[in-house]
Amino acid sequence: MVKILIVDDDPNIALLIKMTLSKTKEYNTVIANSGEDALALIDKDPPDIVLLDVMMPGIDGFEVCRQIKSSEKTKFIPVIMITAKREMGDKLHGMGLGANDYITKPFNPEELQARVRAHLRIKALEKELSARKELEAVLKMTVTLQHEINNPLTGVIGNIELLQDWKNMPDEEIDEGVKDILSLALRIKDIVKKMGKLSMLVPTQYVEGSEMIDIDRSLDNAIE
Repeated sequence: MVKILIVDDDPNIALLIKMTLSKTKEYNTVIANSGEDALALIDKDPPDIVLLDVMMPGIDGFEVCRQIKSSEKTKFIPVIMITAKREMGDKLHGMGLGANDYITKPFNPEELQARVRAHLRIKALEKELSARKELEAVLKMTVTLQHEINNPLTGVIGNIELLQDWKNMPDEEIDEGVKDILSLALRIKDIVKKMGKLSMLVPTQYVEGSEMIDIDRSLDNAIE
């Protein structure tokens, strides 16, 4: 169920918004009558969207919006500011703090419902897109590991198989095999170390229809 936080110091306005949204059974509406209460509720159990009055005693709506959008935990929560203030400067200030939308009082119930639906839909699409990107990144990383590590790992296995019959091998060939194993093992260690430093991924074509991560370019871009 979608959780909607209504923040307004006027209990009548808050109740009116709650009644307007209660027509949609999938919504669970919660009311906070101050900025302080709103921030406490958001910290305890972040809602899916916040409908926020601007003019409130104590912590006003602008400050509540600023704190929501400056926190890694809550910055992606849509905030719709609902206020009687119609000045463009106030709207721009709210948007500058990260507010997603702005509705002036008295509001049209149908418009309010439509705005809420629109921002919830946008949030759902962003979440879906993020999940797809994460899956694509995992798949690319899997291909990268297979490509980058498979060759040296095959060399390690091959040398070990040869050394299993070391009694029939000259000492110099045994030494050479051990050196090869060490070199290949260090190469694998270096690849894993580089991948652990990646903060952004630069893809490159692997085979038709498949991509992998260009480790060196990714590291270069991360440094920049």
